[in-house]
Amino acid sequence: MTKLLRLVLFALVVLWLPAQQVSAQTTTFAHPEIAREAQRYENELATKTAAGSRPRQDLIAHGRRALNAGDVRAAASAFAQAAVLAPENAETWLLLARALLATSPDPNHPSERYELPANASAAAYLAYKRATSPAMQAQALAVLGRALQYRSFWRPALDALKISLSISEDPEVRQEYERLRAEHGFRLVDYTVEQDVAQPRVCLQFSENIVRGQDLTKFIAVDGKDPQAIAVEGSQLCVEGLSHGQRYQVLVRAGLPSEVDESLQQPAELSIYVRDRSPFVRFTGRSYVLPSRGQAGIPVVSVNTNKVAVEIYRIVDRSLVSAVVNGDLRRQLSRWDLDEMRETKGVRVFTGTLDVPMRLNEEVTTALPVGEAVPQLEPGAYALVAKPTESKDEYGPFATQWFIVSDLGLTTFTGDDGIHAFVRSLATTAPVANVAVRLVARNNEVLGQGRTDTAGHVHFERGLTRGEGGLAPALLIAEGDGGDYAFLDLTTSAFDLSDRGVKGREAPGPLDAFLFTERGVYRPGEDVHLTALVRDRAGNASGVPVTLIVTRPDGVEHTRVPLTQDELGGHTTTLRLAPSSMTGTWRARLHADPLDDPLTSVAFLVEDFLPERLDMTIDQVAEALRPGQSGVVKVSGRYL
Repeated sequence: MTKLLRLVLFALVVLWLPAQQVSAQTTTFAHPEIAREAQRYENELATKTAAGSRPRQDLIAHGRRALNAGDVRAAASAFAQAAVLAPENAETWLLLARALLATSPDPNHPSERYELPANASAAAYLAYKRATSPAMQAQALAVLGRALQYRSFWRPALDALKISLSISEDPEVRQEYERLRAEHGFRLVDYTVEQDVAQPRVCLQFSENIVRGQDLTKFIAVDGKDPQAIAVEGSQLCVEGLSHGQRYQVLVRAGLPSEVDESLQQPAELSIYVRDRSPFVRFTGRSYVLPSRGQAGIPVVSVNTNKVAVEIYRIVDRSLVSAVVNGDLRRQLSRWDLDEMRETKGVRVFTGTLDVPMRLNEEVTTALPVGEAVPQLEPGAYALVAKPTESKDEYGPFATQWFIVSDLGLTTFTGDDGIHAFVRSLATTAPVANVAVRLVARNNEVLGQGRTDTAGHVHFERGLTRGEGGLAPALLIAEGDGGDYAFLDLTTSAFDLSDRGVKGREAPGPLDAFLFTERGVYRPGEDVHLTALVRDRAGNASGVPVTLIVTRPDGVEHTRVPLTQDELGGHTTTLRLAPSSMTGTWRARLHADPLDDPLTSVAFLVEDFLPERLDMTIDQVAEALRPGQSGVVKVSGRYL
């Protein structure tokens, strides 16, 4: 008897273990968009569907008879009424989903092509969420997967069918899942060969993102060998280390993992030819200042070409502002831009070709002698446009290099007192005096002008920098003796030097303030002593009345204290915390105008804590110490 009982228990354990494994592998289907559609559909049925007085079971029976008779619209109507009567019944929602899937869209109502599958997926999702048995969940997910296929929701459909099979294996569902996975699962969809770069590579595009953080080289072979390097970029896997003018056999092995818990089912083999680079021309920078002394040349980088077609345009001084505002100086120009420039903004001063050496598939840098192309340079900015002579592109955009020829280097500093401009020689870095400097607005109006002093400095008042719209500063133009010309674009972002060890606090406005507490943490019931110092722009004490606003950790204002009695710009006040004060980070802000931004702020903590206590013992050697006399005092302490 004991032996028989052991055999029965062993059999039960063996049967129980697979069930536990299946349960552990089963995941939950979740899709926010489908969940929102399901909620919308249920609310819509409750509002528009009249349940009537028939019992739910009669409605279901009527729906089944109509479904068997082929009247799927009558069946769907009956199941919808039953769902309204018993919205928690999963079987009713499942019957409704099946009836909606079997309904053909009415040609006279084109919207049904979308509404019927959407409503079917919503009903199937509700059946899944309200199912009380694994079998019902599996059936609901199978119907949901079919409904989502009608909507071309391939990935959610695959997930629904996969989870359905993990709950309960079904041959028809398995066949449908394998077919859908082969057509729309994780697979190779395309590839591109990036040959117009110095280091060519082939990039394979997959239908899903590739898993990261694993060694994927074992899934790729190039001519039967491991690739030199691979790079994963989302759903793209790039094989690097290729050479121009070579053919390769790239093999993608089955098993390549993806982020959607699917691996590549079928291997793929690609025959790839990496052709030579197309003729190409570019410049090394966006803008360039050529020295006015010595050889003036602009570097041109060319690939696989012997000749470069070159055009040079000059933007006249009065048209420079519009070019800056329109962003012409920050982009490559097209043929339309060049035609407009020649007709309305400037003039073409040179056209011709530049002979350059060529090394197959390598970048070659050649200096274009601007002085030979344009012997007499006039004030203004120049645009150098280049393209390979082999190029058939007549519209662009083309490689563009903006440049000026000057010995004047401009630097500006903008503050509350206006714009400070400095002019220095690019050749010697020495300040250049007596240079005419103009501040020009976006509408081409001259806001101000002046001449540099012996330090190369000129100042434009604060009021000139506060214009808005067309009166906002756009350009700083400097003209020296002998036609030397330079400009600085003020519409671009200034250099941010905060990562160079020179960062600091924001420059204060007309008033500067400092607010502090005597310590950083307090207990409820204690007093917080706050001190504020207020100074004007020159650093002198300010007697302007200020307001202290204290907020609790939840952002609610706790108190507002006007501070009018100052001593040399100093203010003090005491904040008494109630024993029941909220714990967390409190903030105190100092305002000159309570409706404006604070001048400064300080944060302090209010916490329930026990401060550290010390036991101190002092051994005094002498009763008193006299001036000039040394003594020793022994102090010993310990934490309690």
